[in-house]
Amino acid sequence: MAENKQDKKKHYISAKESRQIAKENSKAIKYYEKRKKRKCNPDEYTTQMTDERNIIEFEDLHTYFFSDAGTVKAVNGVTFSIPAGSTVGVVGESGCGKSVTSLSLMQLVQAPSGQIVSGAIRFRSSLFKRDAHGKKIPVYETVIDQNGNEVVKTDAKGKPVIKRNELGGYTYEMEERVVDIAKMPIEDMRSIRGREISMIFQEPMTSLNPVFTIGNQLDEVGRLHIEGISKQKVKARSIEMLKLVGIADPEGVYKKYPHELSGGMRQRVMIAIALLCNPKLIVADEPTTALDVTIQAQILDLLREIKGKINGSIMLITHDLGVVAEMADYVVVMYAGKVIEMGTAEDIYDRPLHPYTIGLQKSKPTVDAEVDELYCIPGFVPNPINMPDYCYFRDRCEKCTAKCSGEYPKLIKVSPTHSVSCYLYEEQSEEK
Repeated sequence: MAENKQDKKKHYISAKESRQIAKENSKAIKYYEKRKKRKCNPDEYTTQMTDERNIIEFEDLHTYFFSDAGTVKAVNGVTFSIPAGSTVGVVGESGCGKSVTSLSLMQLVQAPSGQIVSGAIRFRSSLFKRDAHGKKIPVYETVIDQNGNEVVKTDAKGKPVIKRNELGGYTYEMEERVVDIAKMPIEDMRSIRGREISMIFQEPMTSLNPVFTIGNQLDEVGRLHIEGISKQKVKARSIEMLKLVGIADPEGVYKKYPHELSGGMRQRVMIAIALLCNPKLIVADEPTTALDVTIQAQILDLLREIKGKINGSIMLITHDLGVVAEMADYVVVMYAGKVIEMGTAEDIYDRPLHPYTIGLQKSKPTVDAEVDELYCIPGFVPNPINMPDYCYFRDRCEKCTAKCSGEYPKLIKVSPTHSVSCYLYEEQSEEK
């Protein structure tokens, strides 16, 4: 009885503590919201990649939610990278921080309670060049005049004609720049989100607006991100994308509402919206959730095919290890807001090291094996408000040692491609 009372006391917050939490939350939220809404020179968030082969790098990312009960550390020091042209699978139990990591990348964390507190998200971006007045610099069409000189082409009114790009919009001078998304103001992030990084959301029925047609929702993306595109061209582009994702009657679907489509069709529409501007990076947040097995296979084949066509990269978030095995080049395993193991798909599937990764694989049902009862990892995830100082998996681990009660284990390299956060593999560390 005494133990039960103590447990209840641990989760009890007095009125004084509640007021103190609210005061601290208010102060923190004001600071981070002000930082996001500031106007600044792009040099403030310009940075450099640690490896030129990467398209994106997460470094010691912390994303917190300031709740009435305390600060929830949803992402608590995540570090990994996505090489250009590759697919990286992020796996783990529900609530481990996968989706919050992707929302941090898109600057779509639910504000004001959710905020990127610290860390870096470096992205290789193509930004518009600006003149002295801060306006985009257009690229004009040229013609050869009677004297054989190259001159700017003009229209009937004598105005210079801006060159059109492959999507049908105006062409502007661009510059490649590595930006830190965690430091970018929201206003500047809008030029990247949707154009260079796009997201396929987890549930298409809640992501598509039920009161607008599919065509309206596709066209909106084109009008926002492809400047100067005509109504006819944006409609043609939308129908082209519906064809690309394998919809049999794109003209008919263009006129329909989301509720008139099946789950698989809605997911294809979400993919079409994400791909409309030929992004460099696609963030797929559980794109096969709630779909039957045959539709899942079609969606995965489609993502693979499209990745090749646009020469892009994919960050695939899922808890389905079968999907990751089929799609990913590299795998990142997350637990309680931290990366606990990462490596190539072969490293994680053929040579899993962390007891949590091994437990995840053992809990996956298989067709060829006769099992009376599926394996279940014992215990519970620690409270995200009061995280312990030691390894978060210690109380659930079957291989726990005395060292596990010490400080949280660092991520150590056991091979050039394979890293793990566990004291069991200290002796195998490459550094040693």
